[in-house]
Amino acid sequence: MTERLFDRLKRRYEARDKAKPWVFWHRYTSSKTREICEGPNQERKRNMKTLCRKAGIPYSRFHALRQAGASTLDDAGVAIGTIQRILGHENRSTTEIYLHGIAESEREAIATLEVAREKVPHQEQINKERRIGQYS
Repeated sequence: MTERLFDRLKRRYEARDKAKPWVFWHRYTSSKTREICEGPNQERKRNMKTLCRKAGIPYSRFHALRQAGASTLDDAGVAIGTIQRILGHENRSTTEIYLHGIAESEREAIATLEVAREKVPHQEQINKERRIGQYS
């Protein structure tokens, strides 16, 4: 995960409704009871596309973020049972699939990507400059 995506996600997390157990949530009408309910947002793909676009990086699936989070918790020494409960896995073996450390060469590759992206104007800035140019 690049620093820019991490910063975007961190801001989203900090701005969340702390009374809710989810960062991405929504209100909906239950098809069974017709009551208004709250639950995790099922439109994660759209949310991730937006966050990745704002971070100026290619789209990355939400699943990869879950896996990175689980690996980070594991690297920090969090008990596997705790990680299992956070991820909502019934079987410990499922959680173990998620837990793989990121090798130093992968960290260096991500850092290289971030440096290269800083050298290239981000699409948002290019679009902004084009809009300004239209009205000058």
